[in-house]
Amino acid sequence: MSPVPLRPKGGSLSGPIERSVLAILVLAAVSTAFSGCFGGIGQRISSPNQPSAAGPTGGVAVKALLTSDTPVTLPIGRVTAVLTRGSQVMEQELAVDPTAMTATGSFPRVLIGTWELEVKVYNQSGDLAYLGAAAVTVQEGKTTSVELPLLAAPGTLIMNLDLSDFASYELVKGRIIIGNGEEPELVREFTRGDSSQVSVQIDRLVPKTHDIRVDVYKNTLHSYNRIYQSPWQTVTIRPGQTTAVNWSPATGCVEIVGYIDAPPPPPAQITAEVQEDGILVSWDPVQPVENDLQGYKVYVQIDPFTGFQLAAVVPSPETYYLYRPQLPSHWNDDIIWIRVAVSSIDKAGNESIRSH
Repeated sequence: MSPVPLRPKGGSLSGPIERSVLAILVLAAVSTAFSGCFGGIGQRISSPNQPSAAGPTGGVAVKALLTSDTPVTLPIGRVTAVLTRGSQVMEQELAVDPTAMTATGSFPRVLIGTWELEVKVYNQSGDLAYLGAAAVTVQEGKTTSVELPLLAAPGTLIMNLDLSDFASYELVKGRIIIGNGEEPELVREFTRGDSSQVSVQIDRLVPKTHDIRVDVYKNTLHSYNRIYQSPWQTVTIRPGQTTAVNWSPATGCVEIVGYIDAPPPPPAQITAEVQEDGILVSWDPVQPVENDLQGYKVYVQIDPFTGFQLAAVVPSPETYYLYRPQLPSHWNDDIIWIRVAVSSIDKAGNESIRSH
């Protein structure tokens, strides 16, 4: 029979489909005469009204009850039930009753044992929208009922990576990271081959908006070999659909602005005047080009074998310093030569040459 579009009463199910928007009750009844009852939650074993004597086979009757929890629209194209055990596969399209909001069908002569039951709901575009699975045990002469909720079908992400910006590296590897929590939801590794174009397919992703990042490495996947880390981006996976994304590293421009901070000029007109309490050193004020004078440094040398020693740092705008040398007690009997030098410093710490 032709697929019947099924729209829930009182609402629609189109657009981004939320998880558990459509709750589908799947009841699988197993018997040779298909006369078992569809029971409650969980799995229940009961005897059929007419036990079969045809051997170790049974039957599976599937009834899917479709209900809508929210006012969204899902135009249903078809609903199929699939029984799988090893290489054995049985598929049956279920008949949709838009009035009773049910989909029903049956599998005759199913071998006894445990089978995997899947119920798949496709939209009118042929995309898998909802999926449910459960194990069904077929027993000879028994009827089994099982309740199966359907969830939004997982989707597929295809990442087409352009790694041409890393052509100078002999070996390029990388990671696609999904989920920006403390632990990522998924990490998929890749290696560049002969081509700079790399395609990575990630299956069975939960349909939602995912946060995604790409890290690129040279040689090995160690943090010290990471040569690029992309910003976090988002990609939306829709139920049962394949989403393709073309990715390339983000580039930008770095503007470097430099300026020259020249040292200040040295002080001029250095004078030293001997006074009763010391030596008064004075100089003319300094005016740097950047107008950022911090002060002055005064150096003295008493012993030529010890070199100049910093005697004081004089803040601007002062232009003098009274130096009190530590002289020996017999200094009146000897001639002591004292050399004085002064430099200027700016706020950046630059120091001029010394003036003597």
